[in-house]
Amino acid sequence: MTRNSQTLGVGIIGAGGIARGAHLPGFAAQPDVAIVAAADPMPGRAAQFARDFDIPHAYTDYRDLLARDDIDVVSVGTPPVAHAEATIAALEAGKHVFCEKPMAMNADEAQAMADAAERAGRVLAIDFQTRFSRDARRAHELVAGGHLGAPNFARATMLRQAGVPTWGTFTSKAANGGGALIDIGVHALDRALYVLGHPTPLSVWGAIGRPFGNRDGVTNRWGSWDPSNYDVDDYAFAGIRFEGDLILLLECSWILRIGQSVERLVVSAADGGLEISPLRVFHDRDGFHSTETYDTSGETRKEHVISVTDFINAVRTGVEPTVTAAQGVTVTRIVDAIYRSAAERTEIPLI
Repeated sequence: MTRNSQTLGVGIIGAGGIARGAHLPGFAAQPDVAIVAAADPMPGRAAQFARDFDIPHAYTDYRDLLARDDIDVVSVGTPPVAHAEATIAALEAGKHVFCEKPMAMNADEAQAMADAAERAGRVLAIDFQTRFSRDARRAHELVAGGHLGAPNFARATMLRQAGVPTWGTFTSKAANGGGALIDIGVHALDRALYVLGHPTPLSVWGAIGRPFGNRDGVTNRWGSWDPSNYDVDDYAFAGIRFEGDLILLLECSWILRIGQSVERLVVSAADGGLEISPLRVFHDRDGFHSTETYDTSGETRKEHVISVTDFINAVRTGVEPTVTAAQGVTVTRIVDAIYRSAAERTEIPLI
């Protein structure tokens, strides 16, 4: 791309699967955006990534990327263990940051990232792309507009029957921070909080389990893993209390012996309810329980592309991104509390 004064230069930190499959296609779909450089500590990986996508520059040290004046925004798609360090360094170098989920390994790291963005006056957005589905966006509008009354109960479910990710660092607690909860549970949690209007969490009760991870020969859609190096959760379940007597039940798994995988959000409110996906809205009308099903099939853009578009708009206009750093911190605080509750077998207060 020929650069002009309106072009934003992008640096990609982490040249693995999430960069190839989500972040880079998202940035490539944006007008007046040029991908300038990629960095990855694995020898040869950034160079191969740059060749594959016609990126001019490649580095093994992301600090060399951050030193470039022609980079305005940075994508952080490293394993979670490196999110905080790379993000804070990028912000301190004056770059806006689009960070892959989970935001960080723990809430202290997440808060340090948010604080760094505040000090630098730069945008920090987290890639919780599931909230950008048409179903989730319309559900958010219905709740925010008061069409259902005040929510009182929700259940966020992301249960895989046999979907342990066997590549990268997913099954290492030291590199990933956790398993199913920190990987896909955060998506279910973030989407629920977005639809519910980001209520204030008060306390958390949680439980996790690993009945399959340390066994050989378990059926899995993505093949086998090394059970001797698997130290994260197969599944997690939690009850989260919020102001206003709202309760959210969270269910997530990489692997469970269930009939099929389930992805769903259910919300009950004073005057109605909803479920996604697909989006269905429930009301009592004239003494009958009625159900409306919304056709939300018209969106052709992928959710990751919409997420990046929202981030770029925030950078260009100065408006807050749809996924703010503060919201990422809240998700991380809840995840920390679930893990702590599971370890201590007690309810954990959040305020």
